[in-house]
Amino acid sequence: MGQRDCCDCDCDDCCNCSWTAIAIWVAVGIVLTVVLIVLILAFAVIKPPKATADDALLTRFSLSPSTNASTPQLQLLSYNATVTISLRNPNMYYGISYSDLATVFSFNGTKFDEGGTVRAFDQGAKKTTAVRLTVGGVAKALPKLSAAGPAEFTKEKEAGQFQIEARLDGVMQYKGRSKKCPVAVICPLKLQLVDPDVAATAFQQTKCTILRAKTSGC
Repeated sequence: MGQRDCCDCDCDDCCNCSWTAIAIWVAVGIVLTVVLIVLILAFAVIKPPKATADDALLTRFSLSPSTNASTPQLQLLSYNATVTISLRNPNMYYGISYSDLATVFSFNGTKFDEGGTVRAFDQGAKKTTAVRLTVGGVAKALPKLSAAGPAEFTKEKEAGQFQIEARLDGVMQYKGRSKKCPVAVICPLKLQLVDPDVAATAFQQTKCTILRAKTSGC
């Protein structure tokens, strides 16, 4: 009697055993593929950091012309603001080291507060670091404010919402990599002026833009 194929035989156990073995090998192949993809994502693919402005408070923001007769067009700004920015490392393996980060605040394209610094820090993989910025000034001269600046200020004041930009500038480096990458975190904020003695209005989380050097390793 000639040998018959298992699937042509009457032995159900034989056929079931063969299909079970095939299913096991397919499952093993799928698991190995998933593991390989995870390893590639963790070790070979480097993702850029992400940032959001999670909280912000503006308790003073007033613009007035200089009382100095020799500089009647000079505008003076008094302000108090606090902003919390979260930096997130989305990588599964690589940590990130940040240098000191310079802080800059701008209104209508004009810097009104700069020179502040966030101290250097290290950030582990899949970790988030919150950075709190507090700035203030009284009658600070804005010589670079455009001629249209005062009108824009009045417009935003009447609308009840000021558009301010908070920015961080520094250098970042992925752990295990030698390349140091210039980085800028830019957060456009829409802030209502609030009384510090009254409960603050809810701030809507804002996505920040991260600019990095477009070079290998960054």
